[in-house]
Amino acid sequence: MPGPNVKILKPRKELDARFLFYFLIGLDVENKGYADHFPLVRKSYIPLPSLEEQKRIVAVLDQAFAALDRARAHAEANLADAEELLENGVNEIFTALAGTSTVMSLADAVHPDCKLSYGIVQPGDEVEGGLPVVRPVDLKKRILSTDGLKRISPDRAEGYARTRLVGGELLLCVRGSTGEMSVASAELADANVTRGIVPIRFPDESVLPEFAYFQLRSRYAQDQIAAGTYGAALMQINIKDLRKLQFIVPSIEVQHEIISRAELLYERAGSLRDLYATKLNNIADLRQSLLQKAFSGQLI
Repeated sequence: MPGPNVKILKPRKELDARFLFYFLIGLDVENKGYADHFPLVRKSYIPLPSLEEQKRIVAVLDQAFAALDRARAHAEANLADAEELLENGVNEIFTALAGTSTVMSLADAVHPDCKLSYGIVQPGDEVEGGLPVVRPVDLKKRILSTDGLKRISPDRAEGYARTRLVGGELLLCVRGSTGEMSVASAELADANVTRGIVPIRFPDESVLPEFAYFQLRSRYAQDQIAAGTYGAALMQINIKDLRKLQFIVPSIEVQHEIISRAELLYERAGSLRDLYATKLNNIADLRQSLLQKAFSGQLI
């Protein structure tokens, strides 16, 4: 049985079902932000050419949409290939580096003041002008600023001095989407994090922040994080397992070289992502353009 949000439309005998289907797709109600689609559908005027003409239009749209679906699948496959090439390239860098450089536990590699601790367990409600706090949902950008962060009562951060930020830390998600990560900008100094994030800070003289970022983003580190992640409803990694992660510490000169190579790989991958995202948007626009022409008498 259809659910309460499912409407069954039975076209009249003079209306081809697939012709109606394409018309409804052309309304594009979801992308236009209509909360309730059905009133819009009920008020819509459906052009009704002859049944023979409807079938002709449907045949043209079927053929065109099949070609567009193939083009979209091809673009999506190319995008996935580009992402895999990036991952493989970065992973090869760090896998090779592990065989020629010092490897130590993450706990031994971090700054002496960095305790690899969980953040605030109960941050409480939003407080205007309060203390910025970083949550796992905020880890969407490489460099994280205060924009859009939840602000809480400073009292909620009492007892969490270990996770108070100074700026420049790697903010690693350890609950939910384990392994996701951002870098704390300088303006996040004195801000804090919630239970799902562990701030990671390295000594400036031995580990460059950009090098640490690329290493922890690489499959070399992400595979270790995944191996230590457990849970069903909520995936997480324990602090003790996080502290055991193997971290590569080559010379500063080598780190600068690795940063340059990794930046180049990410730049190329970003260009490919933009290219294929544009192609996918163009395909979506072409679909809507075909539908508009089909129901305005312009589809020949």
